[in-house]
Amino acid sequence: MLAAMAGLPPFSTANEAAPDLADLLAHDAPEISLDMAADLARDLYGVSGDIRALSAEKDANFHIRLPSGEEALLKVTNAVEDRGVTHMQTAALMHLASVDPALPVQRICQTLSGASSAIITGPSGDAHVVRLMSYLGGTILSTATPEPGLYSALGALLARLTLGLRGFFHPSAGHVLQWDIKQAHRLRPMLDAITDADLRRRLTAIIDRFDAEIAPRLPLLRAQVVHNDFNPHNLLVDSSRATRATGIIDFGDMVHTPVACDLAVACSYHVSGGADPMSRIGELIQGYSTKLPLEEEELDLLPDLMRLRHVTTLTVGEWRAKRYPANAEYILRHTVASMRGLDVIDSMGIPAAQDALRTAAHTAMERSDG
Repeated sequence: MLAAMAGLPPFSTANEAAPDLADLLAHDAPEISLDMAADLARDLYGVSGDIRALSAEKDANFHIRLPSGEEALLKVTNAVEDRGVTHMQTAALMHLASVDPALPVQRICQTLSGASSAIITGPSGDAHVVRLMSYLGGTILSTATPEPGLYSALGALLARLTLGLRGFFHPSAGHVLQWDIKQAHRLRPMLDAITDADLRRRLTAIIDRFDAEIAPRLPLLRAQVVHNDFNPHNLLVDSSRATRATGIIDFGDMVHTPVACDLAVACSYHVSGGADPMSRIGELIQGYSTKLPLEEEELDLLPDLMRLRHVTTLTVGEWRAKRYPANAEYILRHTVASMRGLDVIDSMGIPAAQDALRTAAHTAMERSDG
């Protein structure tokens, strides 16, 4: 049986820090074989069963089906990830289990010694954090067909998650993460990876706008620790014809940043085709606003922040794909959607996008008041 954690020991930085200034994006996932993963599960957690590797960008993840039918996720964290960041993710999941037990997120399982994680030495001699978590079943949203009402429900779920994390903080929450929109200025050295000169100039111009007009406004916004990666690959739904969300996974990009940046990440993946490409985003914002009303400044910045998420996805994707061509298909899985999202917002223009999203938010708040 899997034993959930009841508490988390205080975080200590002593002997736990990863190498200073290490760039997690530039390091491969741990080289952990299926046999090694099975040994870790047995020796550290006392569990065994059918095991298979899962695709991941920076960690080594394994699905385990126990003879009882229970399912678990064994995660071996990249050695370069700051131990404090790993501890923060674990602490956040345990915090959510306490403040909103029904929220569909994973639960941390304890080791045989009663700890929330363990440290192992990998084949290369590096130290890795190992955790076992409950496994959430369901269909990945990116492979499903959304049914009416789903996007509003997703918005409400994101708001609920954000509210659950509102009272959470951790010493490592301020770490520098390139996927954090407020770090967009750090993309400049990666732009050389964009081989299309016109696209490179276009992305550069958006980053120029960020530096001059957007970044100075971010400190005025509400900020807290957020999930920061509420995308269709990290959301589970009830079936191939999705009517409701059943799970939120992958807290690996958690960071302390403006709430609007977190919402922009979620919205950026739902630009659609047709005459009303922002309709799904409007529904998402309506659902979000019923639980967590948006401030005017946040609504104002949302289209720009969405564009910056697309810029980040395109730039980091190309930069990483050139370094790890064997994993390029996985790394570039969001490229088409990001180009579409960027094209739609640029075609509409920022003012029109602002109006569309503001109307959606105000409609939801009026319904709530009524």
